[in-house]
Amino acid sequence: MSLLSALDAAVSGLNAVNTAVNTTSQNVANANNEDYNAQEAIFTDVQNGGVQISAIRRLTNTALRDELLNEITAAASSVKRDETYRLIEQLTGTIAGETPLVDTIEEFETAWKAYEAAPESNAARTDVVLQGQAIVAEIERISSGLDIIERQTREELVAAIGDINNAMAEIERLNATIVREAAAGRPIADLENLRDAEIIDLAQYFDLTVLNRSDGQVAVYTTSGLDLVDSVASVFTFNDGTFELTKTGSGSTDLLPSLPDGLLRALTNTLATDATSIQSTSNGVAVFQKLRNQLDELAFSFVDVSVASATGTQIVNSGTDITTFTGVDAGDVITVNVGGSNQSATVTAGMTAAALVAALDALTNVDARIDATGQIQILSNAGDLTITDPGGAAAGLGLVTASPQTFSQATAVTFARAYQAEVGTGGAALASTTVLTDPPLSIPNASTFTVSVGGAAASTITINTGDTAADVVTALNDLEGVRARIDANGFLEISSIAGSLVITDGANTPLATLGFTTNAGVVTVEGSTLTGEAARFFEAEAGTTPTDVSRVNFRVNDTLVSNAETVKKLVASPVIEALTENTRSISGSGISLTREDYTSLASGILVEVTRQATISSRSAERAVTLRDSLTEALRNEVGVNLDEELARLTVLQTSYAASARVLSTVDELLGILEGIVR
Repeated sequence: MSLLSALDAAVSGLNAVNTAVNTTSQNVANANNEDYNAQEAIFTDVQNGGVQISAIRRLTNTALRDELLNEITAAASSVKRDETYRLIEQLTGTIAGETPLVDTIEEFETAWKAYEAAPESNAARTDVVLQGQAIVAEIERISSGLDIIERQTREELVAAIGDINNAMAEIERLNATIVREAAAGRPIADLENLRDAEIIDLAQYFDLTVLNRSDGQVAVYTTSGLDLVDSVASVFTFNDGTFELTKTGSGSTDLLPSLPDGLLRALTNTLATDATSIQSTSNGVAVFQKLRNQLDELAFSFVDVSVASATGTQIVNSGTDITTFTGVDAGDVITVNVGGSNQSATVTAGMTAAALVAALDALTNVDARIDATGQIQILSNAGDLTITDPGGAAAGLGLVTASPQTFSQATAVTFARAYQAEVGTGGAALASTTVLTDPPLSIPNASTFTVSVGGAAASTITINTGDTAADVVTALNDLEGVRARIDANGFLEISSIAGSLVITDGANTPLATLGFTTNAGVVTVEGSTLTGEAARFFEAEAGTTPTDVSRVNFRVNDTLVSNAETVKKLVASPVIEALTENTRSISGSGISLTREDYTSLASGILVEVTRQATISSRSAERAVTLRDSLTEALRNEVGVNLDEELARLTVLQTSYAASARVLSTVDELLGILEGIVR
């Protein structure tokens, strides 16, 4: 080798080592940068001797990165669900092992027991009202807290859309910069690091597929096929009013149903209010709306006066056209029998759910409502409820599975019925088939008595030859606000929950013959509202009816709160029995509670909150652990290893010293040659 060749080799070696040292120094400087991928200088031999740096290679592991992206997505959605449930647990008190909602109902029961023991006590009577207000206040507190958490979540969703758009725009910009810089022969590793960081940020929101293009660009898609960045970045737009997500380049008017897993879907699932989401039992779906619905049904249970009910399975809102459901057609008739007489509601063309409910509600001793979950419900106030469905409309709405179908009255009464009921009971043993005009009763033909409810005009009941006890029961149940039955003792019972009940014996005093206690012909009614007593305990706020009661309009009778009226004195025993009977149910909105008392209803709602929170917490723990493990594995693959870099510096130092020694030797030899030439 000539001296000049040796010189060239030494110089190339020094230059290569200098570049490699700079690369290693940059690695060391970024050792703690989680977004930095280590770089490695690639040495190649020069044809005439020496070495050069042919490339600066950026360390990557595509397979491991893609796996990490998937786990980033899973962790982000799991953590968001966990955060939401933790906030709700804090709101309900269950995160601290407390149950304020349950406690208030238990204290309400305790107050009634104290009032039963001392009905003359003003303090006991006042405490009943205060504890009732405590139930209302607790339901309102949870409801208001849910509104706040939901509002925060909506704000987070709007912010997330902005972050997504910014990340996609930045990936587009970096794509263009990388292509330009690579074409000019300039290094692009730092730009690729920045782009990877944006992709990792974007992976929180979507399950991603990343495609590498030959020119150095990347295309980013969701696993469901939505193009996020490919040549140009997409832009998402969210309409908070209609709760719809759209994207440039997409013909869909709402992308929410097709979103893949990720933080964006977790946020929208949490906020969902559609029928499918409300019916879902999946963790993190319609979280706020389900709990609201459950609170609504709990509130309604305190004003419910029904004795039997049928609940549909189709989810509707007030404006839903019921004729769009399979089997529901204009002209169909739904026949309802409560207490013995058939009454009907007819489906009309384009009939809304609200219109059908109004038609059913207009029937005597029938209440109808759309419950909190969105299911049509028919309630009987006067005995067994039988629905006959010749056209199939009731079946189409899920109200019946057969025709006719009977829903038996409950053996125990509701709280509201126990408080409101005014009852007159006979003493003569009867069966439904007993002919009242035959011996031993021998009530004369055309015997009469009258019934008045709530101060309305009296209605006359006439007993004619051959009439049975069942005939009289049917006639009474045909009166709005009146319920009649043959009770467990075989006695005729006449009751009302619609205000003052006045039963007056008439021609031939048939009620006296039936064993009713009368005073000057007026039947003694148990539970009568005395002067100054409130006829109802809980009620809907002014302008709404009991069937409209929800968590936001539920209240203690304002006359009790203002002390204009007092709690009824003679109802404590039946009220306590009603509060503790296992006959209440809530079904729908992700929960199914049957045969529970009022305390257990509240407990069941809170238990479901805790159960869902536990599921989300465990899921988040697993997802975060796996994400962190993959993050560490990827950093070990592509991150900076200080030990390796220091070892590389030692090698480079030796190479630098060798090249420098060659230069020094060549310099000496050239000096000798120069001296000889002189």
